[in-house]
Amino acid sequence: MGENKQLRPHSHWYELAFSVAWIGALSVYWIHIKMSLRFQSLLRLGIGLNFPASLLYVSVIYIAAIAVILWAGLGIYLAITGGFRLRRLLRGLLVILLVVVPSQVAGIFLNGLPIPPVATTWLPLVLALWLSMWVGRPDANVRFAVKRVRLLT
Repeated sequence: MGENKQLRPHSHWYELAFSVAWIGALSVYWIHIKMSLRFQSLLRLGIGLNFPASLLYVSVIYIAAIAVILWAGLGIYLAITGGFRLRRLLRGLLVILLVVVPSQVAGIFLNGLPIPPVATTWLPLVLALWLSMWVGRPDANVRFAVKRVRLLT
C-alpha cells in the first residue's frame, strides 16, 4: 500500500508529460491540419453567412477541431493506462470543453495584442488535456466517492 502511494504522485507527472507531448505535436501539425482541404472546405461553408454568424461559425469549427484532437489524446491516454471507459471519456470531454471554449474565445479577443501564442493558445490546451486526464483517471472516481462518504458521515 505504501508503495502504491509513492507511485501515484508520479502519475501526475506522466499525465503532464503526455499532455505536453500531445500539445507539442499538435502545435507542430496544426498548420497542416488547418490548411488541409477538408478543414478548409468546412470553413468555406460559412463564407456566405453574415458577420456575426460567420464569426460564430468559424469559432465553433476551430473549437470543435481542437476539442476532438484533445479528446483523441485523452482516449489514447485512457487506452494506454487501461482505464478506457465511455463515462471517463465523456467526463474528460466535458472538462476539455470547459477549458477550451473560454480560452479560445478569449484568444479571439486577445488576438493582436503582444501576448505570445504559447500563453493564449498552447498552455490552456495543455491544461485542458491534463485536467481531463486527471478527471478521467480510474482512481479519481474512488477518491471522489471516498470524500463524499466522509462528508456524509
